[in-house]
Amino acid sequence: MASRKTGSDFCSLLNSKYSQLTGIVATDKVISCTYIISARYRDPTLQGELPFVTSIADSREDSIKEAESASEEVQVFTDGSALNGKVGAAAILTREGKPPRALHLALGPESEHTVHEAELVGILLGMHLISTERRGNATFALGVDNQAATSAFHSALRNPGHHLAREILQVANRTQKRRRKGRYKLTIRWTAGHEGIKGNEDADREAKRAAEGLTPDKWALPPYLRKPLLINPAAAKRDHHEGLKKIWKKEWTATARGQKAARIDGTTPSKKFLKSVSQTELSRIDASRIAQLRLGHAPVNKYLKRMGRVDSARCPACGDDEETPEHFLIHCPSYAHERWALAQQAIKLRKALTMETLLGEPEMARTLAKYIRATNRFRQPGSSDQT
Repeated sequence: MASRKTGSDFCSLLNSKYSQLTGIVATDKVISCTYIISARYRDPTLQGELPFVTSIADSREDSIKEAESASEEVQVFTDGSALNGKVGAAAILTREGKPPRALHLALGPESEHTVHEAELVGILLGMHLISTERRGNATFALGVDNQAATSAFHSALRNPGHHLAREILQVANRTQKRRRKGRYKLTIRWTAGHEGIKGNEDADREAKRAAEGLTPDKWALPPYLRKPLLINPAAAKRDHHEGLKKIWKKEWTATARGQKAARIDGTTPSKKFLKSVSQTELSRIDASRIAQLRLGHAPVNKYLKRMGRVDSARCPACGDDEETPEHFLIHCPSYAHERWALAQQAIKLRKALTMETLLGEPEMARTLAKYIRATNRFRQPGSSDQT
C-alpha cells in the first residue's frame, strides 16, 4: 500500500513542484483539482477474469451489425458528452415490455472534467441500472461508443479518471457474485456512435441533457457518485494550457509581426499555415522559404541590406530600387515566365494574384515552392539546394 500524505502536506508538495515546472505560483484552484491516484499497479493479466466480456468490433460496420443482431434480453446504452463548456453522462436501460430507465449526471465544467471521464461515469451509471434491475438473472449488453473507455478495463488503471473504472469493476463483481447461480451474463460492447443505432442516439441525447445540468436526486445515483467528483488533473492541465494559448495569442496578434501575418491570413495564428507547409510534396527548404516570405524575413535584398549583409537593396534580376517579397513574388519582370504557373493556379482558385493568395491559400503552396526553385533566386553557388 502506498503511503498517503495529509491534505496540507500534499498541497505544499504540489505547490512547490508546480512552481518549479511552470515558474508560476500555484493557486488554490490548481491545488484543489488534484487527487491521489492509486499507487497499486493493477496487472490485468494477473487479476483473473473480468466480471464481464468486452467486445470491440474490427470496424464501424461490424459494430453496427453486432448492435443490430444483439440477442441479450436487456440493452443498456451509455454516453458522455461535452456541451457549451459543460460535461455530462447518461445511461439508458431498455427491456422488452418495460418502460426504459435512465440515469443522468452533470459532472461540471470542461475545465475540471474530460469526456473520457464522462464515458466512464456513463458506464458506472449503466452498471447501477443493471445491479438494481429486478429479474436480474438475465443477459445484459452495455453499449459504449468510446473504444478507450471500453478497453480501459484491460489496462493497469493508473491514469486520471481510472478510479471510476476501478469502481465499475467492484460494482460488476458484486453484481456477478449476487447472481452467480442464475444465467446472468454481461457484455460491454463498443457500439459506433452517430450511425443511427437507436440506443446510442438516445444515450447521446440524454448525455447532452445531463451536460446542461440534468441530474436526478442523489439517492437514485450509485453511492460513488453521490458526492462531487474529484477534479480531473488532465482537465485542469488542459485548461491551464488553453489559458496560456489565449494569452500568447492576444500578445502575438498585438505585435507588428502578428499584424502583418494577419493581413495575409485572417485566421492566424492557426494550424492552417502549418498544414499548408506540411504537404509531403514540399521539402524542408521549401517550407522554410515560404515561412520566411510570409513573415517578411526572406533573404531578399531589402531585408539583407537592413541586416547589413549586402550594400544595396536593388533587385539583382531587374534592377528595381527595392527587392521586397512582394516584388520578388508578383512584380519582378525577370520572373514573368516562371510566374505564369502561379497565375494559372490562382485562376483555378478564382483568386487574384496577391500576397494574400500566394502566402495564405494552402492550395498555392506547392506551386509557390516550384516558382521559388525555378527562379534560382536563393540558390547558393556550388550548392544543389536553395539555402
